[in-house]
Amino acid sequence: MKLRTTFARAALILVFLLAGAQPAFAQSRNANVEANKAVVRRYFDAFNRGDFSHLDEIVTADYGDRLEGQTPGIGVIRSYLEGLKASFPDFTWTIEQIVAEGDRVAVMNRVSGTHLHDFGGMKPTGNKVDFRAFQIYRIEGGKLAEHWEVADFATFQSQLTAKPKDSAFQNFQKDLDKPEGGKKK
Repeated sequence: MKLRTTFARAALILVFLLAGAQPAFAQSRNANVEANKAVVRRYFDAFNRGDFSHLDEIVTADYGDRLEGQTPGIGVIRSYLEGLKASFPDFTWTIEQIVAEGDRVAVMNRVSGTHLHDFGGMKPTGNKVDFRAFQIYRIEGGKLAEHWEVADFATFQSQLTAKPKDSAFQNFQKDLDKPEGGKKK
């Protein structure tokens, strides 16, 4: 009987110890999730400022961007980001939603900017673009290690190649200024 009582007491002590450790474990896990979100926010902030001088502190050397046609490496992502900012100097990524679990961070963001310099062989249009993207990042050692993206590239492309929105109205106004014979008044 004494052995059973001692065993029961030991089991109770173990249960209380584990229950006490649970909040500490949860706090540690939440701290990691918040740290992971902070890394993604820092990356977005660096892009928005166009400052890639500390990119090596934010992404791993073998960063794997899973966009179509991308090869891994920090040099590739640096060139990609610099190219975007060169073509769209005011390009910004605005985080609308951010959630994290374990080593993954998911972001729903808005992408907006003005096409002022060559982009993918396209001469500057001066058009503004504004579309959404969904990103998933994998964090490793406090840095971004992998990235997957689904973006509304169809909207991006249509906005990029569209004539300015007021061109139809401007043409209408020009037509109103012409006399019946077709020459301007």
